[in-house]
Amino acid sequence: MAHITETEGAADLLEVLDRLDLPVISSRYDVPVAGGIADLVIQLDGEDQPLVVEVKRSPSPAGIRQVIARYRDDPAHHVLVADRLTSMDKEMLEQAGWGYLDRRGHVRLWLDRVRVDTRIDPLVEVQRRSPLDTGTGQAVAVCLLAATGPLTVRGIAKETGAAVSSVSTALADLRAEALVRESSTEPVRPELFWALAGRWGVRERMVALTDVPHLGDAGRTSQLGLGLDDIETTTGWALRGDVAAATWGAPLPLQGDAPPDFYVPDDRTLRIAKQLYGEAPADAGRGATVTVAPVRYVVTHRYDATRRELSNTEWPVVHPVIAALDLTRSGARGQEILEDFDPPEGFRRVW
Repeated sequence: MAHITETEGAADLLEVLDRLDLPVISSRYDVPVAGGIADLVIQLDGEDQPLVVEVKRSPSPAGIRQVIARYRDDPAHHVLVADRLTSMDKEMLEQAGWGYLDRRGHVRLWLDRVRVDTRIDPLVEVQRRSPLDTGTGQAVAVCLLAATGPLTVRGIAKETGAAVSSVSTALADLRAEALVRESSTEPVRPELFWALAGRWGVRERMVALTDVPHLGDAGRTSQLGLGLDDIETTTGWALRGDVAAATWGAPLPLQGDAPPDFYVPDDRTLRIAKQLYGEAPADAGRGATVTVAPVRYVVTHRYDATRRELSNTEWPVVHPVIAALDLTRSGARGQEILEDFDPPEGFRRVW
């Protein structure tokens, strides 16, 4: 997919307004405004305030917050045009009173007298199914985001457990969406992270347990495949969510008695955990939650928090990228936390 330019994006919005029979009195490119230089300023018939249009490729949530802040004191209406906007992006824009044009086929304008929120014909070629909707695509994306150096196709296959041919196909599809650089395995950051975040955990089935597994109870825990003997070279359970993110340094206030959340390797492990520790009723307190990891990489790349002097927990924790992806499930709260979350030395910030 070719990247949008400022002129193309602005022209696309004018074309969409024409399709919607919204009368444009005037339109001017590269106009000085209160927040700097606007890509386009449009005056609609019947509206007192003009539309100030910003054009971005595939903005990250942090980038969207920056552009919103730039025009905070500008009384005009504002519209963001982008190649792609996730549901989280759109929610943030709507909360700020912004309109948007997602060139994949969605326009929203919420003005004084003009209110539009509708699907339109795509202005860019849209793949029927994103590679990030597949298990292999997500596994490859996680592997690329977690890497601190170059990877080969065979190296990715080894890290993810996927077939070399499947990895090659996923990489080609990610390049087609401009999420991996051409002729390489280098991810486009932070775009790949946020594209994956929009699909992370959508098929998740979380089970609340009445009790949390106690590591001294070997009679029961031996059946769970916890993987505690050599955490960083084995497969097993891993702390996820807020506790994992806080362990890696995310600015999160945690209750001392907060129940832990775990990723487990497979459905069989989840069933055994339910049998041994009971499933907590929806209206009752829980000892822990368990959910099957969305990709195998999550439970094969775990970290010993005690040995690394991150915390005194005996439980393994997920990779910082996984912890960051989990935070995005919390909407605007998680995104704000991510702004001040820098992983320790040796890990790369990709959000």
